[in-house]
Amino acid sequence: MRINKTTLFFVLFVVVGTVLISFLSTVNYQSRAVVGGKTYNIDVADTTYTLTKGLSGRTSLGKNEGMVFVFGKPDKYGIWMKDMLFPIDIIWMDENFKIVHIEKEVKPETYPKIFSPDRLSTYVLEIASGQVDSTGIKVGDKVDFIYKNSI
Repeated sequence: MRINKTTLFFVLFVVVGTVLISFLSTVNYQSRAVVGGKTYNIDVADTTYTLTKGLSGRTSLGKNEGMVFVFGKPDKYGIWMKDMLFPIDIIWMDENFKIVHIEKEVKPETYPKIFSPDRLSTYVLEIASGQVDSTGIKVGDKVDFIYKNSI
């Protein structure tokens, strides 16, 4: 059986197009947080699943990485270390991204303890343990975000 050039070109075009679309749909265009003079590549937790899972089960978190939890309305949101494999710094922010509470170097062994802020917060940023101290992040600082999806 002989295949003509037009058919071959069409099949090749469809295959390459499918591969390209598949690749582009899986690329993670990360968001960024800027605080303490440092920029962090962050993942955004804004669904029931991602808010519940958080960083649980990951094996590590780089010094320039983190996750922001977008809760949508102010409350005293608690964070625990369920299924965590490394320590983190936890930063709670109000609706204006102003830091209202910080917990430093929270270890996995603290589970099932729940860490909560003293004040209402709308967002929580988790970054690698020791980053709060090494960058001088403090309550009252503002966190600037560049999101892949607008909040």
